[in-house]
Amino acid sequence: MQVGPTQDVKGLKLRIGMIAGWLIKMTPPCNRIVKLVSEGMDHPLPLGTRVKIRLHFLVCKWCERYKQQLVFIRSAMHQHPDKLMGQEPSAGLSAEARERLKQVLRQRQAQ
Repeated sequence: MQVGPTQDVKGLKLRIGMIAGWLIKMTPPCNRIVKLVSEGMDHPLPLGTRVKIRLHFLVCKWCERYKQQLVFIRSAMHQHPDKLMGQEPSAGLSAEARERLKQVLRQRQAQ
């Protein structure tokens, strides 16, 4: 039987695992958190919802990273609006490519 710090660490891991399991059960799933994070950028969320999101971030780093990415993209767009406005759509399809797509779609609708 092992006595000492290793035993304490195992007990702590067990307790942390139980707390994480409880948090996972008590917070909304990731797909709901993603929607809530996006909504929270558009308008203020109720306090309870914000708390659930924060608790979810304690057990899910992927959702927290998603929020950080959204915040980064939003701040970049606000800092450089001149680069977004007034540009020609350079990634758009050529007139020939659009016409080919229209023909394919018409053929599939006819079938």
